[in-house]
Amino acid sequence: MKVLIIGSKGNLGPELGKVYKAAKPTLWDREELDITDEAAVMQKISGLKPDLIFNCAAYNAVDKAEGEGRLLAENINGAAVGYIAHACNAIGATLVHFSSNYVFDGNKSEGYNEDDLPNPLNAYGKSKLMGEIELNKNCEKYYLVRTAWLYGGKGAGKRSFIDLMLEKAEKGESIDAIDDEFSNPTYVVDLAQAAAALVEQKKPFGIYHLTNSGQTSWYDWANEILTIKGIQVKLTQVSSDQLKRLAKRPKYGILNNTKFIELRPWTEALKEFLISN
Repeated sequence: MKVLIIGSKGNLGPELGKVYKAAKPTLWDREELDITDEAAVMQKISGLKPDLIFNCAAYNAVDKAEGEGRLLAENINGAAVGYIAHACNAIGATLVHFSSNYVFDGNKSEGYNEDDLPNPLNAYGKSKLMGEIELNKNCEKYYLVRTAWLYGGKGAGKRSFIDLMLEKAEKGESIDAIDDEFSNPTYVVDLAQAAAALVEQKKPFGIYHLTNSGQTSWYDWANEILTIKGIQVKLTQVSSDQLKRLAKRPKYGILNNTKFIELRPWTEALKEFLISN
């Protein structure tokens, strides 16, 4: 099986590269392919003819997408997904694409199932939903994997919440953490393995929610991080309204996994990551 990983230098791509190491996957990042160039996408993918494509490329600057980054977000998270999906369909390959809990408005405290209707609150979420629509429109054999609060990658992507918390803590700075937004912290290693398992087990194509099990707030997540690391700093609960952020976030961005095996609890995954790093 010939495997192609697009976005190979981000947080998720390198982990998928490890999972598929035996298959010697082709690794493409910005240097190898500009995914916003429709003609180049079709030419390179049809030339390579992979059997399986993972699209890990994404624009993740949520607040910046409200202004100067909006067009880039729409191009990378939206239009480019359609280009990849179309090229994938042309050669009969399977496409695994990753999306976000931010496609939902966060009004359901019980969380969102795979078939719930998206209603994004911000420009980033709208761009991710655009990608989901383009994927469905242009590709027959696809897995749309939504995930949330991803951490643990060592790629070139933005710093994770854990990185920010530990940087502040190591400087002895006090930390303000939001206590009224909830979701599922997800370890990138577990996500990569679960996404690969979807393909290997030949699960029906469609939408899947893959996160570590359980849910928490930013505040309780921060508290768990500091507890595991044995760091004592002042940690203060704040509401989402107290922090000035350009993009509105979903209050309950919780993803329910009803279609695939349950991943291990987020606390267990977090402990493994923090102890090994």
